[in-house]
Amino acid sequence: MSFKSITLMSTAFSFLLIAQSLAMPDQKEEKTADLSCIQRAQWIAPKDMKPLDGQQLIKQAAQQKVVLLGEQHPDAVHHRWQLQTITQLYAHNPNIVIGFEMFPRRVQPALDAWIRGELSEHEFLEETDWDDVWKYNADIYLPLFRFARMNRIPIMALNVERSLISQVSQKGWDAVNKDLKEGVQTPRAAHPDYIESLQEVFSHHSHVSKDEKQSDDRFNRFLQSQLTWDAAMAQKIAEVQKMGGNPLVIGVMGSGHLSNRHGVPHQLESLGLDSTILLPWTLGWDCNDLSPTYADAIFGLEEMEEGTDSEKPLLGVRIDKNDTPKGVRIDQIIEESVAEDAGLQEGDIILRAAETDTNSPKELVKIIQRVAPGTWLPLSVQRGEDTLEILAKFPQVTQ
Repeated sequence: MSFKSITLMSTAFSFLLIAQSLAMPDQKEEKTADLSCIQRAQWIAPKDMKPLDGQQLIKQAAQQKVVLLGEQHPDAVHHRWQLQTITQLYAHNPNIVIGFEMFPRRVQPALDAWIRGELSEHEFLEETDWDDVWKYNADIYLPLFRFARMNRIPIMALNVERSLISQVSQKGWDAVNKDLKEGVQTPRAAHPDYIESLQEVFSHHSHVSKDEKQSDDRFNRFLQSQLTWDAAMAQKIAEVQKMGGNPLVIGVMGSGHLSNRHGVPHQLESLGLDSTILLPWTLGWDCNDLSPTYADAIFGLEEMEEGTDSEKPLLGVRIDKNDTPKGVRIDQIIEESVAEDAGLQEGDIILRAAETDTNSPKELVKIIQRVAPGTWLPLSVQRGEDTLEILAKFPQVTQ
């Protein structure tokens, strides 16, 4: 699978508990990969592949209305780069607001309280429902939040509830009750290249129907759910930018929402806002996948070290609340993951993990993150009318 596909899948499945290897290009498949386009700590412009003056780039970006910074969610190095870039932008323009994909709009009061210094880190993560909403290791994001608090920089929740995205995916945008849309207006129609890219992502779904009309209907709802996601963040950024005071709004989100200006930037354009797109590029990614329109600039970063404290055990599933009070439903299994190796299937209901009831995704995530490398996690799973006892083995971390 190419880097382009993986970036898009990061957008489509941003709530997956995926292994780090799925967030990066598959080096085994790319035997003839071109790795020469960028060096560590170097800025280049994808449009002509020429090095850029980093200081001049940041100085110019700081005078724009919107700057968008991408990431692969589990990669700690990407978040360090985001912090470095934000501090550089802040040095040129202290009038900034930082918007985060990681928070749904309903937790904005907790973000405000954090910046005012009213919450401890533990309270902040609890009140923003971090483990339930985002699930990725908070330790790799906290330096960003600490920087904002230290400098009294406003931070904004850009996202919406997962339930809205799920409703659009199941019913389509027009069929969802307006009261559930959280003020999000009808998204701008997708760019044709975005549709093509998302069709590639959709083709990897294991439940794609063989019935052509049914499959087309499902894809259209899938497309609408992605546009809802992009539009929600773009509309919140535009709202903040146009609120007054002419701030620089910095958006922090997955690179799949930004690459080739198809997602959030495309929606921003319809709202009268241009944006500067700055993305991380990990050394070892195939330069053949770097299109001229990928970003305004990319920055070369070393690969994240294996076995660092930033990594936590991942089962390799997308999970959601069950329709009944008991258990957590598996909506997606990632290939070559712990879950697949254990024989878990889509539709399974995880009732217990490590002899503990799992009645919410948050409870299951906490149990998984306590699993030591190289050990087994016993699971009680409901599959249809049967209850199965399954052992999931987590691999030993190699130093």
